[in-house]
Amino acid sequence: MEKQCVENLINVLGKFKDLKRSGWIKKSVSNPESDAEHSFSLAFLVLILCPENLDKLRCLELALIHDLAEIYVGDYTPFDDISPVDKHNKELEAINCLAENLSYPKLIDLFNEYEELKTKESLFVKGLDKIDNVFTAVYYDEYKRSECKLTPEFGNYVLKYLQELNSSDLDDIKTIVQCIVK
Repeated sequence: MEKQCVENLINVLGKFKDLKRSGWIKKSVSNPESDAEHSFSLAFLVLILCPENLDKLRCLELALIHDLAEIYVGDYTPFDDISPVDKHNKELEAINCLAENLSYPKLIDLFNEYEELKTKESLFVKGLDKIDNVFTAVYYDEYKRSECKLTPEFGNYVLKYLQELNSSDLDDIKTIVQCIVK
């Protein structure tokens, strides 16, 4: 690996670790998780919950890169004033830059697969991405004593989102989220 590529990798990983998730910041969570922490949590959920009919390695790859573009474009929430097309285009530009700077063109394929939601693996990881938000909300509510109750709001949003994904690979996990929200 070239020296410049190593320096780029160090920079990318550092920025990923530094980027705090904006949804938690907007909810006044003190010391919210970073994008890197969230991506690790998502990858761990994949490791534990991935059904045998899915390609676990592919799911892990998708989990690890799903928010990587945010180090250049920021962490948008569904309530930010940016169209899905503009968000996608900015993130695609960032992924292309990352792929070039890291000499890893596969990032583009992984990003496109995750964004297009055309494979069972991408649907599963997208669903787990949302579910991780509920788990994190519960953690903040129960253990970090957030100022307001986060679980009902995040849980209800995620349940609606999961219904739209309509992936049978997420049925057991939907049931868990339903129990948490009640």
